[in-house]
Amino acid sequence: MPPPNPEDFASFYQNFNSPITRLDCGNKCAPYNEHGVPFCCDTRHTIPTAYQNEWEYLQANTGLWHLFQPNQPQRPGRILSDVPDGQVMIECQGHKFCQRNFRSITCRSFPFFPYITRQDEFIGMTYYWAYADRCWVISHLSEVRFDYVNEFISTFEALFERMPDDRENFRHYSSVMRRHYGRLKKAIPLLHRNGKYYKITPRNGHKRRVSPESFPKFDPYRIADRLPFADE
Repeated sequence: MPPPNPEDFASFYQNFNSPITRLDCGNKCAPYNEHGVPFCCDTRHTIPTAYQNEWEYLQANTGLWHLFQPNQPQRPGRILSDVPDGQVMIECQGHKFCQRNFRSITCRSFPFFPYITRQDEFIGMTYYWAYADRCWVISHLSEVRFDYVNEFISTFEALFERMPDDRENFRHYSSVMRRHYGRLKKAIPLLHRNGKYYKITPRNGHKRRVSPESFPKFDPYRIADRLPFADE
């Protein structure tokens, strides 16, 4: 099939519109950002990208976005050099001006990416581990809604059918994660497409089903969780 044209992204957006959790996770992480902004909306920490035709769609339909212009030193967790071919870095006007119908695919999917096995199977989603110390969702995987998982899976299946190179990018990134977690001797967390939670052994790909509460929490959420009133 040919790559999606700009107008196709209206359909992608419509079909990938469920919130990640039942609450606004940005309100959970923003207090831990010195700038008071959700980390995923702060280009000091993470920079969204858009497929080239997606960028054309956004330009034609909203003034929310502009091309990202780096004006400060790179910080840990921000990757400026690894933008896949056919994508551009973008920046919005700020979280207070968010137009949810015009969030990019990377905004909708963050902090997750498609996990593809050594056997080249797209079995579910895992998270960008570089953001574990900032993203509230990563420390609260039990809060992720299954509607969101379904829409994530179906959207990336549709994108991969139209853009095989994008699938190859995530296949490669999944292998990078296996090497990284293998060196750390840690299991890879997986939200499976069947709605269950698993830990994957990087060395051999063995999956074992677990409860979502078994996944670790990361600073500062690990510390907050130990407080007498963790939800406050």
